[in-house]
Amino acid sequence: MYTPENQYRCTIIRGKSQTEMEDFLPLYANMVHKFCPCKEDAFRESCYSTLSKAIFQTSSFDLLDEGNKKTVQNHLTEVAGTLLGLYYPTHDEEGNTYINESDSCRYLVENNDFPTFFKNLCLNFQFPNGAKWMQFIRQDIDNQIHIKPFCFIITLLYRAQENKVMLTKQEIGYYVLNNLDVLQGNVKPEVVYERIMQDRKNKVKREKLSGSHDWQHIKEQFNLLVLTNLVETDATYIWLNKYEARTIGIFMEHINDFTFNPYAYDLNQQKQRMRYLEDWKYVYGQFNSELVNIKTTFNIDIADESEQVRQGGATKSSVDIGDDGEALVFRLEQERVRNYRERLVNKVLLLGKTKGLGYDISSIEADENPLKPEFARYIEVKATKRITEPSFDVSWTDSINLTSKEWIAAEQYRDYYNIYRVYFTKKKTIVVRIKNPYQKFVDNQIEVYPTIYQMNFDASVIEKRYAD
Repeated sequence: MYTPENQYRCTIIRGKSQTEMEDFLPLYANMVHKFCPCKEDAFRESCYSTLSKAIFQTSSFDLLDEGNKKTVQNHLTEVAGTLLGLYYPTHDEEGNTYINESDSCRYLVENNDFPTFFKNLCLNFQFPNGAKWMQFIRQDIDNQIHIKPFCFIITLLYRAQENKVMLTKQEIGYYVLNNLDVLQGNVKPEVVYERIMQDRKNKVKREKLSGSHDWQHIKEQFNLLVLTNLVETDATYIWLNKYEARTIGIFMEHINDFTFNPYAYDLNQQKQRMRYLEDWKYVYGQFNSELVNIKTTFNIDIADESEQVRQGGATKSSVDIGDDGEALVFRLEQERVRNYRERLVNKVLLLGKTKGLGYDISSIEADENPLKPEFARYIEVKATKRITEPSFDVSWTDSINLTSKEWIAAEQYRDYYNIYRVYFTKKKTIVVRIKNPYQKFVDNQIEVYPTIYQMNFDASVIEKRYAD
């Protein structure tokens, strides 16, 4: 039985705006990647310091006022941990709590594909979950909630697409995300679609959901879904992105696949409640293997035809983000040098596949250094795919990983070493340049931390040998 009027408010953690979410995401992920695994107290102390520096320009968390402390804490626990699932806790027999990096965080650090990260998040998301206060978790369980909302929405939109129909966000909010029958898993997307069409035909007017109480939790879910690149929206409507057919199929296939069973726990017992939350955070942060080889593609050309020919006819839509970024910057450098002096364009070399150099492209100064136009310019390219454009406002921050070779090259070449940061976004591609990052580090304009250490040793340092 499906009764649209049977409304139920199923809340979700309030995140940041879409741009803020993506602006902070690399900071969150690299922070977790850097500090984990470690004990909970040490993790919080380190992260609070990092976030305080990024948000309030001071690493002294303890010196912040109570309001600013709460802001920092919210970034770490509510957003980075609970909503985004970047880390999860484990406990040892002595009662110590350890914080661990999730699989999805590791994927994000290694691949810089924000939309795929959010695809995985939405694919794992379900109600009930462990992202609420226990009293609200109990409430959802008492009401027999059981749904993967994003899989349901994608399937519903697919049905609408088949019939060349556009659904409104209000319709999905009222008929799906705020409806008890649907949230209980008792109604199929086809039934919801038919009821919406029936009500449209009969000119049935439904209550408009609005305000922080009735609409905010629905808006938060739409925000996450938009960040997956699976849907398009305007002020009124929401529809599927035709370029994401493969991933859309995966969401539809997994509409009834629940990897976490909230009904398997006795929440009257303290240990079971702790186990519930711990298990949820672990499952939520797992990365779905089906998404590994699916690269997010926007309807933009990375490389022109001549570049594809130079690369043996390979299409750039099928390669990874790093290659996309290198191809784009290589083309831009060729154009810059060609405009300065045609004969010098052969000095622009794409070297990203050559190991151990510490840079991806060798170019020349050209027009940007009239006194030394043929001096070499060494370029390391760091690329990211995201839905929104970076804000670049006063509170904006970013974080990238450098290898030891890249940092050595930065120190060696100084003024002639550049990092080109490429942001592939939904509507445009943005390239920014950081010249002489080593000097900026010396001048305390940027922060650089070693994350990997290689230890070489010989027999002279061995104090004792053990043999079985």
